[in-house]
Amino acid sequence: MTHSPQPVTITSSWVRIASVEALQGERPVIPVTAFGQALVLFRDEEGELGLIGRYCPHRGADLCYGRHENNGLRCPFHGWHFDRSGQCTEQPAEPEDSKMYKMIRLPSFTVVERDGAIYAQDAGALPAAT
Repeated sequence: MTHSPQPVTITSSWVRIASVEALQGERPVIPVTAFGQALVLFRDEEGELGLIGRYCPHRGADLCYGRHENNGLRCPFHGWHFDRSGQCTEQPAEPEDSKMYKMIRLPSFTVVERDGAIYAQDAGALPAAT
């Protein structure tokens, strides 16, 4: 479950994207469409939620079919690994000293679980920092 330092009040700027039940089972990974984008919602091994872009930026493979491992999803085509923030954390076919993976990031969204439902908020809807 995603935790915040302050309680999150679900308002009209949050969108219900799934039920908690949808992520139960051996493979907690489901496709979601929200904010006009194809996304993938998953629960990692730590119980945290991730909502990231559905398609790998390398060859467009569908991450819904990727391997659910290491607190993220691994692309089924070339094995690029993405964490719950959408950050690429590994590129297996790159040279060992390559840091290119650090520049690759999928869209990601804030996700919370409340009263049996999962809600997402577009980063554009978040209040500005003061």
